[in-house]
Amino acid sequence: MENLINLKVLQNEGKKVARLAGNRDLNEKIVKSKKTSMKSNGLLIPAIIVDAADALKAGLEVIDFTSKEVVTEANASQYVVLIDANHRYQAHTELMSEDSEYNKEFFLMYPLNSELSIPKMLAEINTATAAWKGADFGKGAKMMCAQQIPLLDEINELTSKGYSLDSACKWLTFNNKINKSVLSKAMNGEISTDLDKDTESGIQRGKNILNAATSVLDEKVLKTRIIIDWVIQKFLKGKGDDFTNFEETFVKFFKSLNRKDAESIEKAKGKRGESTKEQMIYNRLELLYNKFLEKTNKPLNQ
Repeated sequence: MENLINLKVLQNEGKKVARLAGNRDLNEKIVKSKKTSMKSNGLLIPAIIVDAADALKAGLEVIDFTSKEVVTEANASQYVVLIDANHRYQAHTELMSEDSEYNKEFFLMYPLNSELSIPKMLAEINTATAAWKGADFGKGAKMMCAQQIPLLDEINELTSKGYSLDSACKWLTFNNKINKSVLSKAMNGEISTDLDKDTESGIQRGKNILNAATSVLDEKVLKTRIIIDWVIQKFLKGKGDDFTNFEETFVKFFKSLNRKDAESIEKAKGKRGESTKEQMIYNRLELLYNKFLEKTNKPLNQ
């Protein structure tokens, strides 16, 4: 127990709690679940902390947990930073303010392995101990990478809107080379050439096609991999050698869809024993695409 630090003791010493700006966002459902558990059982696992000054030295952005104000070298000595347990800490603070009968203690501790760098520690905790969801990997990689990576910024922009990591990466690259493994390695300083290469023109093409699709279709159906997988299939079928022409064709195709066409895609449902929802959407897209090609006098093998 000598390694455990009571939150009240820290607060009495004038310390405040901060978090890493790029760490996973708080999820209300998770906080609610933690509140239920902690109200009955208390805190079962201590939170891991480091000194804010050490986090800043590692090049990480630190913010006050409550106010979200940026912590600087000038006031870093006033803060400890949560490396994990953001949801547990939020649950504890909400219970303290909402429930007069809640009297559980909140404990923290410094890492047992003091030789491990903070970025490496964060990566291990969030990928091996408490697995991140797909979108968290992009944010984690962004937080750890000192260099500017346009593709990573665009991936995070889409995942913040609810796109799956798989879908976001495919819309922006038209392949599946960027995945959790690539982003996890980026958190440890291993930047893949697929992530860092000059892809500005390719990113913009993907965004142009996606923007055309969102102008007609409910974005919910675009956030999964179904439609982008179909688009990629069409691209590969055309041998992927003329992206400019492909981009123009698919921008026009999506913009040619009317509301009835869009609803037939958005409301597609699988039939047990016959076709999956994915296949139903593919079939509908193929039908609409072939009609579009016939109207525009383009060859059907595109």
